[in-house]
Amino acid sequence: MNFKLYTVTLMMTFGQQVAAQTALPEILSIPKDIDPLKELIESQADELLYKLPMDRIVDPGQLLNQIHTNLQLGNSDDSDLDMRVVASLDCGGYTVYNLIFQSLPGVYVPANLYVPKGQGPFPAILNSHGHWAPGRRSEIVQRTSQILASNGYVCLSIDAMGAGERGRRHEHEYHGANLGSLLLDMGTPLMGIQLQENKRAIDLLCSLDYVNKEQIGATGASGGGNQTMWLTAMDARVKAAVPVVSIGTFRSYIMNSNCVCELHPNGLQYFEEGQLLQAMAPKAVKIITALKDGNAAFNVHQMLKSYRLGKLAYQQQDSADRLAYELFDESHSYTIEMNKAMLSWFNKSFNYRQSLPIELNAVHMLDTSRLSVLQYGIKSEKIMTIPAFVNREFKLAENKLIVTNGRSTETYLQELRLLLSKVESDRLLSVRTLLPEAGWRRIILETAQRQLIPLLVKEPAGEGKVMHVLFPDQGKQGLNLTEIEQMVARGEGIAIVDLFGLGERASASAEHIDGALPRFHTISRSMLWMGQTMMGIWANEITLVSDYLQQHYGNHKLIVHADRETALAALISSDLSPQQRILQLRRLPASYLPDMTGSLENFNMAVHIPGILKWGDIPLLLALSREDINLDELMPWSGKSCPEKDKKQLLNKVNAYKRKFNIGGTLQIN
Repeated sequence: MNFKLYTVTLMMTFGQQVAAQTALPEILSIPKDIDPLKELIESQADELLYKLPMDRIVDPGQLLNQIHTNLQLGNSDDSDLDMRVVASLDCGGYTVYNLIFQSLPGVYVPANLYVPKGQGPFPAILNSHGHWAPGRRSEIVQRTSQILASNGYVCLSIDAMGAGERGRRHEHEYHGANLGSLLLDMGTPLMGIQLQENKRAIDLLCSLDYVNKEQIGATGASGGGNQTMWLTAMDARVKAAVPVVSIGTFRSYIMNSNCVCELHPNGLQYFEEGQLLQAMAPKAVKIITALKDGNAAFNVHQMLKSYRLGKLAYQQQDSADRLAYELFDESHSYTIEMNKAMLSWFNKSFNYRQSLPIELNAVHMLDTSRLSVLQYGIKSEKIMTIPAFVNREFKLAENKLIVTNGRSTETYLQELRLLLSKVESDRLLSVRTLLPEAGWRRIILETAQRQLIPLLVKEPAGEGKVMHVLFPDQGKQGLNLTEIEQMVARGEGIAIVDLFGLGERASASAEHIDGALPRFHTISRSMLWMGQTMMGIWANEITLVSDYLQQHYGNHKLIVHADRETALAALISSDLSPQQRILQLRRLPASYLPDMTGSLENFNMAVHIPGILKWGDIPLLLALSREDINLDELMPWSGKSCPEKDKKQLLNKVNAYKRKFNIGGTLQIN
């Protein structure tokens, strides 16, 4: 039997559909104007929300400890800041210093430090950038920093990891989607890395003898406002903050547009945004919200929910006036009028320069090259990219992970289960059979978590003792019907499944929100907020379908066909629920480790598992399977062909792991 031929011809990429493919019958037949997946995910979020203690004030210490755990934050870093000033720009009333500093061991951050002229010590503000290009050097960040410096504040602006001069080509790029999610796979999500680096930025400000260490504040808009919020909650040295166009509710993040830098894995299981505000009391926090903001997560009504919840803690501490908000008839931005409100708040909070007029006119945009550190002789290798950081961290950890680790196979599998999901695994409740159509049996598997898994089955005929189970990565309408008909002619059985979010179960709302971003950006991020992963959901569904088919076709050879992301899910199912299957996997990712260059869009956002690279990697997943596996077109992150030497190296590593754990099952890499 030529398994390679089956997989290559069966799994067609999106857009390569043939005319006859429309002949595959639908099962759920839900009207197109209804989005049941969106409704299901939002109802799950509501159920979590209802379980939260929204009628009382949370224990701030307990909450902050939970954040520390969720974000997998390390201990406080006391390594040398190693700050190096590479250029200075005289701007009249203040000086701008271009510098780098060490945020994590061996990781250097490009920054601009705006310092007023005159006698210090001065209050200091960390001004975090959002998703405007080019990061800290964008017009919005420059203007805010210049206004602060013109009014007697030291202001520090840094590039977030993956943005600005820290992009993969040391040029600004969007640091979310797959790029930022690589950090999630390594264990500490982008939000956690930003928090750690922003705390180091506060270390830097506190190290300056012209800074008043008792008057440290933070501000930023959009993603920068989000950074401001988390830093203010987590760092006691930040005494005042102005988060701009960024405060809403965590519930409103579900099935709405947000960056992965605003993703807090498992967050909605434990607290809401208003409770995070409670943990800041009695710090001076002013929320700025734009009435015309187009992002539903930052809408004024969502902000008011969190504001009123946060206010409870401030009232309890007799400091109600230290949490406030101001509305602007503006869109999603950080305007000069907002800058003025921000500056007034800091002046009041720090009792600083209140009798002096606010200077708003001394703003002169600098060419972004003048604010660069690379422009002034810092070598690009000094500024580590996200792929370089992830590869370095894994290399440092790999030997401890597996080679010298004494953990048992069952321990690894239990850890994998916890990485995949923080909720109980789904289970089959009932089986519904619909009238056959075009020679296909139409079956619905209903699960305890209200999922309806559609299953098309073509019965094996005659002497055919093979049952092919297809989990297409684009849904069943992406399959080659001609090859399916050839299977039927040979008397072999076929089962076709649309997994969660695919085919008949796709969400039009989520795909609209995703836009040009990789598929499942919206759904994957939403599920992670609620303690679940797409890989965990898919692997569980593949197991449920396999169990059902084993019961009905137990005397047949079950061959699972899956492609790209569904191939990874099938492999995980094989590890956690081994059966007597053959896995025919096409275009499986060779590793979670990214290539140093090239595209990151070859795989969609469903692949990401928090901490998978702290657990192991694809070779360990392959080694733990007791079933026979055939791999075709093994593929690195970049989507390029996998060299033969890399295939051989992978095979040797997997077999070495199998010997170490004494695990059967064969692996063939074609």
